[in-house]
Amino acid sequence: MKIRIDSNWIYIILLTALIGVSVSNNTAVSLSGYSTDNLSIVSGNSGGTYYYIAAGQAKILSDTINGLQVTTQSTSGSPTENMTLVEQNPSTLGIVTVDGFYYAQQGDKERGFDHPIPGLRAILVGHTAYLYGLSLADSGIATYEDMVGKRISVPPVGSTTYYMALAIINAYGGNEANSKIIPMSSSEQADALKDGTVDVAFMAGGIPQATVTDLDYAVNLKFLSLDNAMIANLEAEYPFWKSRSIKAKTYSKQSEDMHCLTVNTLLACNEALDADVVYEITKVLNEKVDELAGIHSSGKEWNRETTEEYLDNDFLIFHEGAKRYYDEVRK
Repeated sequence: MKIRIDSNWIYIILLTALIGVSVSNNTAVSLSGYSTDNLSIVSGNSGGTYYYIAAGQAKILSDTINGLQVTTQSTSGSPTENMTLVEQNPSTLGIVTVDGFYYAQQGDKERGFDHPIPGLRAILVGHTAYLYGLSLADSGIATYEDMVGKRISVPPVGSTTYYMALAIINAYGGNEANSKIIPMSSSEQADALKDGTVDVAFMAGGIPQATVTDLDYAVNLKFLSLDNAMIANLEAEYPFWKSRSIKAKTYSKQSEDMHCLTVNTLLACNEALDADVVYEITKVLNEKVDELAGIHSSGKEWNRETTEEYLDNDFLIFHEGAKRYYDEVRK
């Protein structure tokens, strides 16, 4: 009998070990005299990308800045939960998507925010989350047009990628009246796709995405791709989201480039957090990109170059301490 080892568990074990050893040789920076010395970063589900990014950032900051202790808190990862926690406590930082940050500031009730949270501030923009559209090769679904009237699984309600999936479904003519739309976790989606209880699965993650990798190994996947006209329409309506391509053969069953909707993530804080503390956090995280990348591959995207694309836009407000750092390095 062949025994298959779940790659997700191996991934978690290896990353846990890396978090423990990757920042042992950092040079310390003192924050003596600053008012804040204990912070937490709210992230996402334990074992997910948000969680490992936040855990890596917490470890790097704690080991680099004398007098500062940073911990990681697992949450659902939804913008509503994470940004509400940041609002409630200036000692709480949170990972959120760019559009989640914007809608929190605006108080968009359709996105779950009962009131505006104007005191949110950005520190650093990070990794890109890709929205994968998947079906089985023998399902008869070769394009997004074919999914109308089918059983479609989407990410959990409240997540940015849930709204991204709905936007794609609606753009191609699908809705709750003519299709069965079912929110699921990525592991539930994988099982449902393999069992044939859903026809299309929308799941989010980086490159590679662990659940997609497992599916690519287990079944004959069909990778669905956005067409150019729809990309233009979606980007015009949702300026927070960008189209990007996953190159052919990134996964073994992927025969062509896959055009996806994506969204960037960021580290947010409360405007009341001490500006000198935020300056040091911003400086350290921008200077320790390689160490974060050693903890999780998506860590390499948490850098100044990614952030600079958003410094002068109209929908992100950066903390004064973070702006001080970026103004210095841009001179």
